[in-house]
Amino acid sequence: MSQSELDAVLGTVENPIRRRIISKISEEPNYQLQLSKDLKISQQLVAKHLFTMERAGLVSSVSQDSPRGPQRKEYLLKNSFSVTVDLAPNLFRARIFSFGALPGVEESDEHAQMMTQISEVPRYPDGASRIRPLTRVVAEVDKKLTEMEEERAVLLYIRSLALREAARITTSLPAMDRRRVLRYLMREEGDDLGSICSSLGVQKQVVGDIVEEIERELGGSD
Repeated sequence: MSQSELDAVLGTVENPIRRRIISKISEEPNYQLQLSKDLKISQQLVAKHLFTMERAGLVSSVSQDSPRGPQRKEYLLKNSFSVTVDLAPNLFRARIFSFGALPGVEESDEHAQMMTQISEVPRYPDGASRIRPLTRVVAEVDKKLTEMEEERAVLLYIRSLALREAARITTSLPAMDRRRVLRYLMREEGDDLGSICSSLGVQKQVVGDIVEEIERELGGSD
């Protein structure tokens, strides 16, 4: 997903009332009046926040017949995505990705087995027997997500330590441009030369010379 979509999502979910509304809609589609009652806030305020979220693309609405009067709007989440924000000395990174469809990555045997368990659920004879395998799949996925988050926290800590050490070393170097390029390369590994020049405001020839010097020093240290 694009940077503009990330900005729209972060700008929308920063509001605590909107997060509470999203939490309720994530459980099931809902209506303005019911959200107002459940969250104990005015219907006008709910309508205002729903309008903001719909404009940002987080929710959508459909008109439904009401048993007691004119049609009413039912609101539901429009997209499935994950947002991560990493913040530390020498690190700021915000990312968003969608998982509304199966990502274009190779499935492991374990993932394929979970997908098979879900696909076989309709073969079970009744509702209770169908729910049990789904419960097991959800529990296993939640367990693995927790393990991944814990490992990610450890890896981010290690990365932060390495960047702090890199920052400490580069501050002793004499040339300002050289320090800036070193820091940038540590944060944005893999970016092309043009991106580095644009981000740092340094001439391409200067950056090129510095990168070549760094590569020679790293090659000589092997």
